[in-house]
Amino acid sequence: MKIEHLQAFVDSQLVANQVLGAKTKADALSKLASITFAHLEKEVLVEVLEKRSIVAQEVHDLITEEENTWMKPLREYLELGILPEDKKEAQKIRIKVPSYKMMHEALYRKSFLTPWLRCVRPNQALMIIREMHEGICGLHSGPRSIVAKILRMGYYWPTMHEDTVTLLRTCEPCQIHAKVQK
Repeated sequence: MKIEHLQAFVDSQLVANQVLGAKTKADALSKLASITFAHLEKEVLVEVLEKRSIVAQEVHDLITEEENTWMKPLREYLELGILPEDKKEAQKIRIKVPSYKMMHEALYRKSFLTPWLRCVRPNQALMIIREMHEGICGLHSGPRSIVAKILRMGYYWPTMHEDTVTLLRTCEPCQIHAKVQK
C-alpha cells in the first residue's frame, strides 16, 4: 500500500501506549501484548512508516443537535440563574429544578432507583431508542421494555414513552412479525 504517514486515533490509552512501545505494569498484560504483537508483526509495520502518531482521545458525540431543546431553560437557570419572563413558565422551572443537576457540563436528573440519569437531546434520544430496539443486543421488544432498558442504562428525556411508541410503530420487522390483533 506504500503508506508513508499514519495517524491512528484510539479511545484506549492502554492500546496507544502498547503500540508506541510503553511497558505495561501488569505481568499478564505484558504477556498478552507480546503474544498479540507477535502475530501482528508490529515492529515491521511501525519501522516501515516514516512518521507515526497514535493519539489517545475521547470519543465525542457525532450527532449534531439544535441548541433550543427542552433542557435549555433548566440549564440556563442552573448555570446562570435566568428564568423565563412568563410567570407560569418560571414557576414550572422552579418546581422542576430540584430534580436536576449540572455535572461535567451535562444535565442530570435524579432517579428513584438508580443514580443520576443523563438528560439527552432529541436526536440522541432517537439513536438510543434505535440501538436498544434494533442494535446488537436489540430484541425488537415492546415500548415498555425498551423504556425500562433505557432508564437502566442511565438516560432520560421527558417524552421517552411517546418517542419510543412512535419509533417502534415504524419498525418494519416488528410490523411483519407482530401478532395480529382481532
